[in-house]
Amino acid sequence: MIESNDIKSVTVVLQNLRILEDKEEFITKKLAMKNLMVMLTFLFIWSAQSQILNKEIKDKLDSQIEEYVESNSPGLAVGIVQNNVIFYEKYIGLANLENNTAVNKNTRFNIASNAKQFTALCILKLNDEGRIKLGDDIRQYLPDLFKEIKDPITISNLLTHSSGIRDIYDLWALKGQTWWQLFIDNGDAMDLIKGQKELNFNPGERYMYSNSNYIILTEIVKAISGQSFNEYALEMFKALGMDQTAFLTNYMAVIPDKARPYGNWNGWKEYPVITETHGDGALFTSLQDQLKWEIIIQDRSGAALSSDILNRSQLPIPDSNISDYGYGLMFGEYNGMKYNYHDGNTGAYNATFLRFPEKNTSVVVMSNNGNVPSNYLAKQLADICFPIESDKAVKFPSGPEAIEELNTISAVIGDYKTNDGTIIKIVEKDGYLYREIYRRDPVRLIRESGNLFYYETNEDLKITFTRNEKGQRQFTIYLSSQEPNTGTVLPSFNADQEYYASLNGTYFNTETDTSIEIRHLEENKYTIIKNGRARDGELLTEDYLRMNSYQIGIDRDAEKNIKGLMVKNGRIDRVRFVKN
Repeated sequence: MIESNDIKSVTVVLQNLRILEDKEEFITKKLAMKNLMVMLTFLFIWSAQSQILNKEIKDKLDSQIEEYVESNSPGLAVGIVQNNVIFYEKYIGLANLENNTAVNKNTRFNIASNAKQFTALCILKLNDEGRIKLGDDIRQYLPDLFKEIKDPITISNLLTHSSGIRDIYDLWALKGQTWWQLFIDNGDAMDLIKGQKELNFNPGERYMYSNSNYIILTEIVKAISGQSFNEYALEMFKALGMDQTAFLTNYMAVIPDKARPYGNWNGWKEYPVITETHGDGALFTSLQDQLKWEIIIQDRSGAALSSDILNRSQLPIPDSNISDYGYGLMFGEYNGMKYNYHDGNTGAYNATFLRFPEKNTSVVVMSNNGNVPSNYLAKQLADICFPIESDKAVKFPSGPEAIEELNTISAVIGDYKTNDGTIIKIVEKDGYLYREIYRRDPVRLIRESGNLFYYETNEDLKITFTRNEKGQRQFTIYLSSQEPNTGTVLPSFNADQEYYASLNGTYFNTETDTSIEIRHLEENKYTIIKNGRARDGELLTEDYLRMNSYQIGIDRDAEKNIKGLMVKNGRIDRVRFVKN
């Protein structure tokens, strides 16, 4: 069967023939018809080959997706857009387990942080209208924020996560509150942000992802437009033809065709969320609307937005020292291809989009199944569409054959701190190496050759042990879908009883009304009490403790007396606790 595009091509040929006949610039009709038949035969052959190729790819995509979701489990909606055309769509699983409602083209998912691109788009619109400048200090519009901070904090800093403003959800965690169990909205978030007197780092100094940035952007939109952020965004979505897309501003609101979020904890259970924070996330949308958006992005045209805004929205922000994050987009390279992307995870909702400009192709994955790794799945689907070329495959450097005596694996045992601050333990159990990270299952490392190991749970995940230029032990973790991650071993530290006991005390942070009490037990072991709850603590090296995922540094004055603590966890850093 000839597809519609083929029919259009034949129609154009016939029209051209008629014009040429009228002008007597072509040969006989007999020859023309012969040529036309040749072209029709070619089109039939091309169409058949194209359909076979598409079916092969589609079958592979179907098989890959079906590895993650069964028909009676929480589901998935997946789409691929190429050259302004929807190339692939798949809906699988259930949107609602209570009444067996299947996921379909109208199902609306919470795409979480993927919403940030649309919050940034609202800012771009205001900027295009001349109502704001990206270099404006945010205190120009929100004067109650960070009065103690002298350096400018610009709108561009918010967009690129280079403001240094601490993440609101990690601040609530520091207070001992689980955010998704709280009746909170953007107003509550702003109240907590207003209480912050210090930042993670100086504005513009570096990148650290923080949802607070995009919540503050919603307040700027509100201050400039005179509308609520949701009203302003809704007008934009309507103009773009995205009628099934809106931010959630009331957790009790009825959302048509809503996918309920499910996690598997000894059976499927619905993930409860009663918060109303939005702008950083909480965008409910259908796959149909998101594919419309991808077509607009590829075509660079939309009735509501100029091609200039669309072009700018897909690029890093000019005059910013942050090149890997822009208008709600991350930038990177995957299998030798430049791409922009974002992931969204909240509760059991997972969503990812990948855009490959050089291929003019987008992959969109949306799920209400907490077991689905949306980013990994999206990249597996991209691999099917664009098989990796051998010269672009991930290579694992072997480095030296041994660090000291690597045949005695104790040579690499220790606590390592990665580039992003994560503490990873390399331990020995029953003669084998294991990787341990807080709140993750230990994974056995199996030697492949020399100093190269692979993870028992994923043979594509590799780790090498080497030394850096300072002679320090380090590892590098490799996976084709992510940038290599390096960790450096923390120096060992032997202390006497007097030093261990000197860390005891109670410390207080006024910005979050939170206290931490440290009590030494034995050797490098401590009990650390935060918000009245006792947890195990461990001294990893001099003046550096760990409590679960919290990293606690001892802050001393010039005479080495303890002033307090500097606490880091996730997306909050340098949170100052003063010793009582």
